[in-house]
Amino acid sequence: MSNSRCYHCGDPNPAGAPICHEENGQRFLFCCHGCRSAFLLIRGAGLEQFYQQRQWDDEGLPAGAFDERYSAEYLERHTTVVPDGQRSISIFVEGIRCATCVWLVERMLLKIPGVTQARLNYGTHRARVAFDPERTSAQTIFQTLTRLGYLPRPYEQNHVEEARRREQRSLVIRFVTAAFLSMQLMGYSLALYAGYFQGMSAEARALMQVLSAIVTTPVVFYAGWPFLVGGWNSLRNRSPNMDTLICIGVLAAYFASLHAMVSDGEVYFDTAAMIVTLILAGRLFENMARNRALQGVERLLRVAPATACRLRDGQTETVDTASLAVGDIVLVRPGERFSVDGMVLEGQTEVDESIISGEPLPVLRGAGERVLAGAMNLSASVQVRVTTSAAESFIARIARVVEEAQSRKAPIEQLVNSISRVFVPIVVLVSAGSFTYWSAFPAEHTTPLLAAVAVLIIACPCALGLATPMAVLVGTASAARHGMLFRGGDIVEMTARIDTIAFDKTGTLTEGRPRVIHVEPFPSSAADELLRLAAMAEQGSVHPIARGILEEARRREIPLPSEPHSSTAIAGKGVICPTRHGTIRVGTPTLLDEGGVLVPGSPIAHHEGSTTVHVALEQQYHGVILLEDTPRQDSAATIAHLHTMGIRTALLTGDTRTAGHSLAKGLGIDEVHAEQLPAEKAQWISQRMASGNHVMMVGDGINDAPALSTAHIGCAMAGGTDVALEVSDIVLTRPQPLRIVDALTIARRIRRGIRQNLFWAFIYNVSAIPLAALGLLAPIHAAAAMTISSLCVVGNSLRLRRLS
Repeated sequence: MSNSRCYHCGDPNPAGAPICHEENGQRFLFCCHGCRSAFLLIRGAGLEQFYQQRQWDDEGLPAGAFDERYSAEYLERHTTVVPDGQRSISIFVEGIRCATCVWLVERMLLKIPGVTQARLNYGTHRARVAFDPERTSAQTIFQTLTRLGYLPRPYEQNHVEEARRREQRSLVIRFVTAAFLSMQLMGYSLALYAGYFQGMSAEARALMQVLSAIVTTPVVFYAGWPFLVGGWNSLRNRSPNMDTLICIGVLAAYFASLHAMVSDGEVYFDTAAMIVTLILAGRLFENMARNRALQGVERLLRVAPATACRLRDGQTETVDTASLAVGDIVLVRPGERFSVDGMVLEGQTEVDESIISGEPLPVLRGAGERVLAGAMNLSASVQVRVTTSAAESFIARIARVVEEAQSRKAPIEQLVNSISRVFVPIVVLVSAGSFTYWSAFPAEHTTPLLAAVAVLIIACPCALGLATPMAVLVGTASAARHGMLFRGGDIVEMTARIDTIAFDKTGTLTEGRPRVIHVEPFPSSAADELLRLAAMAEQGSVHPIARGILEEARRREIPLPSEPHSSTAIAGKGVICPTRHGTIRVGTPTLLDEGGVLVPGSPIAHHEGSTTVHVALEQQYHGVILLEDTPRQDSAATIAHLHTMGIRTALLTGDTRTAGHSLAKGLGIDEVHAEQLPAEKAQWISQRMASGNHVMMVGDGINDAPALSTAHIGCAMAGGTDVALEVSDIVLTRPQPLRIVDALTIARRIRRGIRQNLFWAFIYNVSAIPLAALGLLAPIHAAAAMTISSLCVVGNSLRLRRLS
């Protein structure tokens, strides 16, 4: 690098004496101390080969790269909890200019003690870093990136949109340039073709060829630059792909034409230019289709406002939503959307949750009730206490599911990629063989070079590469707009193979709002005392049964402590709550038996379709509460549709046998397993999977988490617990069981679309390559056919935008 430029960043060194570092007799000049520090950091980590490998097309670092600072508290709000107690943060890294930058950033981050994963996407400049919060912090990660000379920022959706706009703008400019110059080139080419038949002076012919070369050069080296770079990188990394074939074909036609121009031969500049133009046209259309497929999902992700009105010390202030912390109080006026998930503190208002739940009618929300980010406040101002950070809101979790769906590949796509790596070298050999054959055995209407180029272009596996990801992208985006979020292409593929579905009962097939229909105290107790004990134990719980008991206690105006006691939930059994008067046990007879409580027989314990909750204080039994939960409106239709699709159904519930069998009989479910503990649900699923069944589990509670994670596909209903949402493969944003049928239907349609795309792509290549090798296809025709093939795959995939 020139001494006039900084050795690290490439910026011009300032006037006067630049900052100098001497090492082993070498002098390194830097524009600032920050660049010198970054140089020493890289050298100290043993990564000095970064300076030999990097290829920067633009110059300089972003302004203020070393000045950006974020507080630990601010960055903490942008982290999310991941399995094993770790945390994850998404970072937009500005200043990434080549693949070597990616290499450097990932390796430097992985050298930080506590960082377990670091991945940087070169196309979007998005880094995802997982770390152990006990050993390092988000602030340390940001400081490391800053010392390297990059500008890190917490990742936000607008960064993705800006990158996508830049990509679209670049494609449009390159295509328009190629199309305009190719039209000019066609005029010169027509003159040359006419000259071959009608005669043309040598001077005129030479002029037309020179003008053709001048016009073609920017088409190849500007408009076609992405193909050339992609082809070169694929060769350098020994991983040939479709860009390799395009690159070889275009450069072969271009340089052969230059040689022919100086040796008075026939030129093929129009072939090189039209190949680039037609392929750019195809890629522009593919890019537009991909962006269009994502628009519906992005509208959902943008519903939460970027700012909020925070109340502090009696004053209001407008702050970024990302800066809100759990416990903050925000004021939401009529006509505004809730910026984060929270609980209403004061006031009562109607809320439009249709963007999230799909329910068209507004719902009434008052003090103590939950509201979700993105919902619209309709009628009155309310104060809301923030219960989750912006990074952990329901909308943010949806964003993470969508992001994961876009990055995870279906197994069939990985197979196609493996085939492509073998396919490309074979095509190059066929092309070379075609050139050799026609050179040895010339034919009047076959040119060896054109035949070889035609093989390269016609065999370009663009359609093959698009077949799976395009169908998955369009199909999952369409499903997301209708309230079904798949976590990836592999999930779609497995969902299409499901033959058995197991359902939880409460909150899944039922409304999840059990109401108390009878209270039977033990002879020595009173009904209100029985309810008071149960409500005290359930005060801190969000379980549907707990809400039903608390609602009945409020209806009867039974006084409860202002501060809830600390209760322990025993999955599948109930809750245990220690108080100064003794330990309260609320739940199944098994839970009470474990505490040494004798549970007497009760005439209502076997009431058909009901849920019974037993209550005891220390060893004294106080009675039983009977609750009833009505099935959801579309539960019966869901089971009926699944049966017509050839899918067997099962009910796995922790509820009583009577309640489980009653619901199953009314809905038509094939088999019932009641009084199931979470481990028993997971065991039943494991047994079915071992028998060769492909099993889906549908649930919404903490006690469903083991079964959801065990099944081939776990499906969580909206309104369920965070644990259920995190371990699930499919999330239904609307509490409608019938959406499960839609999810299965679209998964099967996506699989069918993938198979159709692959069939077309393989048939196209198998039939077209021999035609090109035999000299029956010109390169221009091959490029047009390849583009048409890709557009057919895109068009077939776009049909998946319709669910019906």
